[in-house]
Amino acid sequence: MTKKNIDQSESLNNYFEKFIAPLFDKHNHDKIYHYTNIDGFEGIFTGGKKDGHGVFWASHTDFLNDKTELIYTLNLSEEIFKTVCTEKGLSEEQVNVYTDIFEKELIRVFHGINKFDYYTLSFSINRDSNLLWSNYSNNDGYNIEFDVNALTKQFECYCNYVIYEREHQESLLKRLLSDILGLLLHTGTPGEIRAEDKEDVISALETLAWFSIFFKDRCFSQEEEFRIAFRLPKNDKGYQCRKSNGSFIPYIEREFNKQIVTGVTIGPKNNMDITQEGLHKFLKLNEIEIPLDKIKKSGIPYRY
Repeated sequence: MTKKNIDQSESLNNYFEKFIAPLFDKHNHDKIYHYTNIDGFEGIFTGGKKDGHGVFWASHTDFLNDKTELIYTLNLSEEIFKTVCTEKGLSEEQVNVYTDIFEKELIRVFHGINKFDYYTLSFSINRDSNLLWSNYSNNDGYNIEFDVNALTKQFECYCNYVIYEREHQESLLKRLLSDILGLLLHTGTPGEIRAEDKEDVISALETLAWFSIFFKDRCFSQEEEFRIAFRLPKNDKGYQCRKSNGSFIPYIEREFNKQIVTGVTIGPKNNMDITQEGLHKFLKLNEIEIPLDKIKKSGIPYRY
């Protein structure tokens, strides 16, 4: 888990510590890769405000291209909640009542109570992915190699592999939703929550937001994504907006020391000789020391 002085003014709730924190305990890859086109590549290495630093723009999760992640997690939660009710021994009538409460009342509360905004950066553990070259660099961009520990130590962040396996997602959600049902059952009156349980219900629902950041449908599994997440209070104005396809996209800047870059791979459609020479000059100009043997060409063959 990577968290460095995180949320000093906002303590993380016990549901986060129980369900989310264990996901971040360890990772098995030393290197992660960020795919980008040439404009993005230039911006990363020239946009830092501090000497010797590059910068990433982390996008607000509500404005991601695949915003369906939140919907995916909520829909999955609704399916599992009904199963949890049945396994708790509730009658068919009770199952319908509590499922209705969860879907209509608690999910409505979920959308209104989260006190935080979430921003993410996407990487992959795959150094040479045909899919990612196509999606993020038009096949002629670059990917930047980082030592994952060196990079995340420079951020106040959380990081983890994206979870695509539905069985794993269901197992995690089932435990959380069992706790939520237990809180609803305390009063014995459907729809009522004891005053002393309200904060726990809110905390449990907030945990769904964390799951949605690291859950994706298995159809995206070829991305092999490693995600870095940042959490800011909703009243924090430390964000900016960029324009994209006629919309304003909120983002935050996070700087890193350029010396932690460990390599660059050139996209499969790029001319290797001229691109490598130009890249080497660009990196030198921007005081980035990468040995020539760490500047590699994609091994994916393309026909022209």
